[in-house]
Amino acid sequence: MPKIVNLIVAGALLLMAGCTSSSTAVTYHLLHPVAASVEAGSWDPSTYVVVGPVDLPSYLDRPQMVARRSDHTLSVNEYQRWAEPLDEGIARTVAENLSRLTGGDKVFLYPFDTPKASVSMQVFMDVVRFDTDEAGKAVLDVRWGVKNGEKEMLFMRHTSLSGDVEGADQPARAKALSRLVAEFSRDVAEILVNGK
Repeated sequence: MPKIVNLIVAGALLLMAGCTSSSTAVTYHLLHPVAASVEAGSWDPSTYVVVGPVDLPSYLDRPQMVARRSDHTLSVNEYQRWAEPLDEGIARTVAENLSRLTGGDKVFLYPFDTPKASVSMQVFMDVVRFDTDEAGKAVLDVRWGVKNGEKEMLFMRHTSLSGDVEGADQPARAKALSRLVAEFSRDVAEILVNGK
């Protein structure tokens, strides 16, 4: 009988030790608009611009941040996460960048019903790649286009951007990705303003 009691006590102690072990805290990251104010010109102030939807590949459609180890291997960091769904974060950041770049106050997130008889444009994105790698590079590869209010395609583009991650931690990676979204937003703003 004492052996059984000793086993039960030992098992309980092991269980309690497992429950009290320290856990790693989860850190949440956001993309931030970083485009400068009114550098691309402006479009007709009565024009509405709707940003979205943003389609992501399945490997990015998760809360965890993803890093590329090689062309065929990814690392998913359980403790470094996006604070919002990544597709929504990209759309939000592009919309805010477009507003800052053009001074436009009628930039909205998809879905948004524009008023009848108003001029509108929709920017949609199909993200091919949006990650960082172990060599300290951030990459944004996106197919995107602009439709008018009648859903007619006005432009189709493919943009591939890369930049250096200035630091080894996850906040530096999020900042590098934010810079790429800002650079992409400048390309979009130029199309919206100049039509080319």
